[in-house]
Amino acid sequence: MEMNPSAVEAVTLSAGNPLRRYPLLSYFLIAYGFTWIWILVFLIGFGIPLATFTNIPVILGPTVAGLIMTYVMEGKAGIVHFLHRFVLWRVNVLWYLIALVGPAVILNLGMAVLPGAFATFRPPSAETVQGFPVFFILVLLIGGPLFEEPGWRGFALPRMEKKWGPWLGSLILGLLWAFWHFPLFLLPIWAAQNGGFTPMSVLLYVASVVPFTFLFTWVFNHTRGSLLLTILLHTGINVLGALTLFQADPTVAGLIGFGTAALVLLGLTRGRLGYDTYLRDEVQGLT
Repeated sequence: MEMNPSAVEAVTLSAGNPLRRYPLLSYFLIAYGFTWIWILVFLIGFGIPLATFTNIPVILGPTVAGLIMTYVMEGKAGIVHFLHRFVLWRVNVLWYLIALVGPAVILNLGMAVLPGAFATFRPPSAETVQGFPVFFILVLLIGGPLFEEPGWRGFALPRMEKKWGPWLGSLILGLLWAFWHFPLFLLPIWAAQNGGFTPMSVLLYVASVVPFTFLFTWVFNHTRGSLLLTILLHTGINVLGALTLFQADPTVAGLIGFGTAALVLLGLTRGRLGYDTYLRDEVQGLT
């Protein structure tokens, strides 16, 4: 017997649905499973090379999980609200500047404090400046931000803030976000770009990703949960290699810059990271 769409939704939203009973666990299992199976089975097992289009399934996991779990938890109305966050653009221009320029400023400040950094100062070349807009758009579309943020920030973050509070929820999310990348270290191309596959390189990678998470939470909470702004911020972080002004170790500089920025944000907001603003805006949006 066929079930009509309303009946399917009723079953999905049933309290007996195990996905509804454990929404965050279910979300991470789906996100990890989708990505890890693709990497371990297809890219490594079948030897499919990592390239532009074979990377898409890698980064789709968080969004696939976010869409599935949003529908499970909230039905069609939740999907509409979820998609609305993509076009939530009416925020103070300051947040656009923070998303687009902030990461480059933070990284270069982290480089500037390293010994001998100023002796290596070099402005961006004319070719870099001219090609940067296209590079930025390409990274946004196929480099991770567009397909990761709807899951990490669109589904997981609001629920983790509610369950554990803003700073602890962000810390847990940062660790899980970093660990989600782990199988990529088994791919020689990706590993070479991230310091190789050694305990120290993995530790440094995790230590670099976690501070980002506090910055994402702060921006998310102050922009009414805008996925557009977190996608732009994620892109701003991913294109940092083209925006460095000093010839210094970006990993060390990133730890210094973003680690300091995270500590400053946590201190200034007393660990709230703008969560009270987010809650107020959510209530106003429902009334």
